[in-house]
Amino acid sequence: MILPMNLFDRKLFAFILITAGAVSASADIVWLEKSYDFGLMKEADGPKSGSVRFVNSGPDPVAVAGARPSCGCTSVDFSDEPVAPGDTATISFTYDPYGRPGKFDKSIRVYIGENDSYKIGIIGNVLGTPESLTQMYPYEVGPLRLSDLRINAGEMTSGNSRNFFIRAYNQTLDSITPGWKVENPALVVNCSEPKIGPGDIAVFALFFNSGEVSEMGDLSIPFTIYPDRNDKSTAQEVEFVAKVTPDFSKWTPEQVDNGPRCYLLPNKLDVGILTGDGSKAISFLIENQGKGKMNLFRIATKSEAVSLKRKPTQIKPSKAEEVKLSLLVKKLPEGPFNIPVEVITDDPLHPVSILSIVGIKE
Repeated sequence: MILPMNLFDRKLFAFILITAGAVSASADIVWLEKSYDFGLMKEADGPKSGSVRFVNSGPDPVAVAGARPSCGCTSVDFSDEPVAPGDTATISFTYDPYGRPGKFDKSIRVYIGENDSYKIGIIGNVLGTPESLTQMYPYEVGPLRLSDLRINAGEMTSGNSRNFFIRAYNQTLDSITPGWKVENPALVVNCSEPKIGPGDIAVFALFFNSGEVSEMGDLSIPFTIYPDRNDKSTAQEVEFVAKVTPDFSKWTPEQVDNGPRCYLLPNKLDVGILTGDGSKAISFLIENQGKGKMNLFRIATKSEAVSLKRKPTQIKPSKAEEVKLSLLVKKLPEGPFNIPVEVITDDPLHPVSILSIVGIKE
C-alpha cells in the first residue's frame, strides 16, 4: 500500500531529486596534484599537514563523497559541498610522525561522485626523536643506529642457507656511506643502500651458508659494521651465532637402519670435590652400537674450564674410543657446577649427544 505524501514530504522529495540531478554521477576532473611530499620532517615537531587540489572540468557540479587513508597515521579533511564547473576543490591531510622514524609511503583513496575514485600518494621522511629511536634501534654507533648486535640463526642442518637482516637508521642530518668487514666465507654481508640519507632506513642483509662451515655444532661469526666506510675510527662488532647439525634428510630408511648409533659411557661424569688451582684429567668413552662406522665431527663446550686433549675421528661398529679432557680447576665456578659437553656424530637418530660434567669446587 502506498501512503499519500503531505505537502512537506512532496517538497522534500522534489528537492532530493533536483539535488541528485545537479551533481554528476561520473566526475570529469583534472588533478592539479596527485601526490604530496612532506620531505624531511622531525618527529619532535608533531603532525604536519598538506593538501592536493582538483579542478572540475566537466559541465556539471561534482562532489567529494569520501576519502579513506591507507593507515591510521593519516587523517583527511574535505568539503562535501558540490564543486561547480571550473571551480577548484582541496583535499587536506595530516600525517602523524609519532613513533614512525624513517621514510613513509602512504596513500589516500578519494571518492568523487558515485563511480570514480582516485589514489593520492603521500611520501616523506621522519627524523626520529631519541625516545623512538631507542625503542626501535637501541644500539648507537656514531651517526648510525642498529636494531640488533646479535643474530641467532638457531639450529640449521649442514648445507642449508638462510637470510637474516639488521635494520639501520641514520639519525643525523648528513648522508653517510656505511661499510662492513666479515672474514668467514660462510657469512656474506651487504647493505641495501650504498648511501643512507638523513632519517633514512637501510637494511644489512646477512646470507649464511652452513655448507661453508668447517665444523659442526655451535659457532660464532663476528663481523664489523662501520657507519662511514672511509672512517674506521667508529666501528661496531656484531655477532652471528648458529648451531649446525648433520643433514640426514636424503638418507633412505635402509641407510638409517644400517647407520651408526652413538652412546656416551657414562653420559654423566661426576668428578667429586675439587680444590686448588691445578688441573684434573678426565675421560669418557664413545661407543658405536650401530651397524655402520661412525664419524665424530666435533666435541665442544662453552666452558673455559674444559679443554680437549684427545678426540677420535672415527669409530667402527661395536667398538668404543676414549675421549680425554682436562679440567682447569681455577676456572670453575665456586660451589656445585654442571658443564655440558656436546658430541656431534653422524648418528642419524641422535646426531647430538650431551655429556654432563658435574662436581663441587671448594
